[in-house]
Amino acid sequence: MDRLDQEDLIQIAESIYGTTGFFVTYQSHDRLQLDVRPLAPIHPDDLPIEEDWPATTDIPLLYTLKDGTAYLFITVAAQGQYRIGPVLLQSALFRAHIQDESYHQFYKSLPRTTENRLVDCAHLVYRLLNGKQLPSRKIHMESEVAEAEIPLVADVPSHTGTTAYRKAWQREQQIIDWISSGQSERLATTYSLPAYGEFGSLARHQPLRAEKNLLLGTVLLSARAAILGGLEPDEAFSLSDRMIDSIEAANSISELRNRHVRITVSFAEAVKQIQELRHSPHVLAAIRYIQQHLYEPLSVSSISHAIHVSANYLSVLFKDETGLPLARYVIRERIREAQRLLRSTDDSLLTISNKLHFSSQSHFSQAFKQATGETPTHYRQRHYL
Repeated sequence: MDRLDQEDLIQIAESIYGTTGFFVTYQSHDRLQLDVRPLAPIHPDDLPIEEDWPATTDIPLLYTLKDGTAYLFITVAAQGQYRIGPVLLQSALFRAHIQDESYHQFYKSLPRTTENRLVDCAHLVYRLLNGKQLPSRKIHMESEVAEAEIPLVADVPSHTGTTAYRKAWQREQQIIDWISSGQSERLATTYSLPAYGEFGSLARHQPLRAEKNLLLGTVLLSARAAILGGLEPDEAFSLSDRMIDSIEAANSISELRNRHVRITVSFAEAVKQIQELRHSPHVLAAIRYIQQHLYEPLSVSSISHAIHVSANYLSVLFKDETGLPLARYVIRERIREAQRLLRSTDDSLLTISNKLHFSSQSHFSQAFKQATGETPTHYRQRHYL
């Protein structure tokens, strides 16, 4: 195939992005990168794979990291490499348990996909670049992920400490909040699988039955949270019945892997759809923007600018549809996030206040008490692990 000039290389990259939604970066053999937009997000861990790309090979390479992010490398003969990614693999995204907001924002910015779709992408791009098909559907795969054997509930000590139960309760409250507010993306990227035995011994000498029991509890919890978020009870329990049938039909623990998160995400998605019917696109966009930018300065002006409507129009529309002024809604969501931080971190009140952009610690304490009926200090004393 003839040598490609810079314009061709950029056009191919932009076409890949436009077709797949995957970020694309191009690097020549002498490590010079072209200005391809949009820029790919950079992993918060400053990983070597970001800078030191693997050696070029004739066959595309799919490289998977421990956290479930993946990169696809495809050689442009005698010129350089395309790097497609990072993406978040559906099969691995449920491993992530994120406390740091920078990690949460990174994972949330990534397109979610499957290995099969990446393989399809590799074959399509390879044919585009080389004018011929790969000899088979196989591509090179390297992974940092080491799958651990699933422990049996019967091997877990019979007594779990009080702290384990309190952690389970705290996580349950967090899941309820995210399902009832339709935050499926947050659930998918920050909720880890429950540790075996963490919630006690359910059918201790029957590992498969024990895991099914835990999943049935997740279904019930999720259904109640979804109803709290506005899903009709008939719809919630219909979805529950389908999930329960699927759980009971499983014949091995491996079949049930990742079901906990998938259940919660499914119910949160159902709530999100209800919210989309309840709110106009502009109000829904404002709500989503607020949820995703709680750790940044927020004002009516900045929110309206971000979603491309006038501030006055958005203020009136938001109050009409939600019953709350936009600024008060922002405060409410910040307080809900502050409750999570008070429960699950040892950040000081001043640190939390600054993180969530309250004007002062006293303003934060006053707003918190007005919203919850108690001071942040008292709330932490009752709920902190």
